[in-house]
Amino acid sequence: MKRNHRNIPMLTRRELLRVGGISLAGGFLNRFRPFNVRAEQNARPQATARQVLFLNVDGGMSQVDTLDAKEGPWTPGYFDIRSFANDLKLPVGIMPNLPGVLDKLTVVRSFAAWDVVHGRAQYYIQTGHPLNLALAKEVPSIGAVVCSELAQQRKASDSLPPFIAMNLAGNQAGLINQGFLSAEFGPMSLSVGAAPPNLAPQPGMEATFQRRWQRLQELDRSLRTGQGEVDRSYSDYHEYYKGAQAIMNDPRVPKVMTITDEDKKRYGNSTIGNCLILARNLFQADAGTRFIMASHGGWDHHANIYKEGSRNHPVLIKELDAALSQLLKDLDSTPARHSPGKTLLDETLVVCMSEFGRTPGLISETRKGREHYMQVHSGIFAGGGIRRGAVIGKTDDLGGKIVESGWSGKRPIYMEDVACTIYSALGINWTKTIDNTPSGRSFHYVEPASGTKYVGFKPVAELFA
Repeated sequence: MKRNHRNIPMLTRRELLRVGGISLAGGFLNRFRPFNVRAEQNARPQATARQVLFLNVDGGMSQVDTLDAKEGPWTPGYFDIRSFANDLKLPVGIMPNLPGVLDKLTVVRSFAAWDVVHGRAQYYIQTGHPLNLALAKEVPSIGAVVCSELAQQRKASDSLPPFIAMNLAGNQAGLINQGFLSAEFGPMSLSVGAAPPNLAPQPGMEATFQRRWQRLQELDRSLRTGQGEVDRSYSDYHEYYKGAQAIMNDPRVPKVMTITDEDKKRYGNSTIGNCLILARNLFQADAGTRFIMASHGGWDHHANIYKEGSRNHPVLIKELDAALSQLLKDLDSTPARHSPGKTLLDETLVVCMSEFGRTPGLISETRKGREHYMQVHSGIFAGGGIRRGAVIGKTDDLGGKIVESGWSGKRPIYMEDVACTIYSALGINWTKTIDNTPSGRSFHYVEPASGTKYVGFKPVAELFA
């Protein structure tokens, strides 16, 4: 059988400006090409969420200094570790805001990882699959799978891309794209700093922009329509252009891409705060975005983990604490667009986690830091049908060993289980398989085995209310 293998371009915004004269967006208008898709099981997804925000704490957040706080001779006095319901302990001296939103989220303390190398572990975070170099370019990210599954729900008025990634460019795994899936499900990559990206024409330039767009169509019509013996990538570039034009002509975009001084202050005046402001704006606009991955980097604290006056643990956790707490408040105070009587938080599954944890107990004597650790780490789930005010899992006195997994799997929760949970929350059967891939090897939405052994991954049902 001849396979319809697409040559899909990957462009930076600068490259796309050079090729076509407009900003990077991604093609979002193609129909999902036919695949041979089948389900291994008659799964029953929870279908409690409409969209997902995945907050990628890139570098390995120390569980014993955050969501599973353990006090010892290593603990700085200003951490001010306090006890909360469900035997939860938090360092409120550096996480002053999270206690105020514990009634909106569930803390998970029984995560574990398969790898402690950043690149491979971050690949796991984005795909839910072990890294296989022979198939790495073929495997799509979780966000791309989600957007391909939800493509039929896309409205004619939706101009914004279904999948947006923020500050993933520096990730050691790179930004994982749509793999063998169609180009319109790939991520739009935004670099968010002190200000949001500019995706709209300057005021007064609308007519000029439209004239140049029409002229571009006339010049490149044969290439863009795939006429003649030309490379298929020309058509894929054209889909990028059409998506970009739709964004730049949407009157909602300037408001979505606006970060006010008041919001900056409430979200902590940080890059991750600005990312989460934009994520909130995107979901409030309801203009087509269904999966957002925002990265908060710099957590690889092998040395000077508590050193003040640097971007080490105390600074980063304060940034994350302020931004995430304010996001949950804003989403929970915004009426849902598609679920009467509910809030935008009820419609939005929020996941916040690292690729692995850090070594427990005393910090290293020479470097004053913590090393990579895959036996235990912690994270947060909120919204999208997730229980409120709960804690799942328990560790020993040092935070180095799981003593209670807290769920029916009776084992650690791995990234594959998180992927199953995301799919289930969105109403997607996580046991699906696509057979006609370019390599000829079946793509499982979630593999039943890890890189080393059969596990039998499944959604964490205990997370849901």
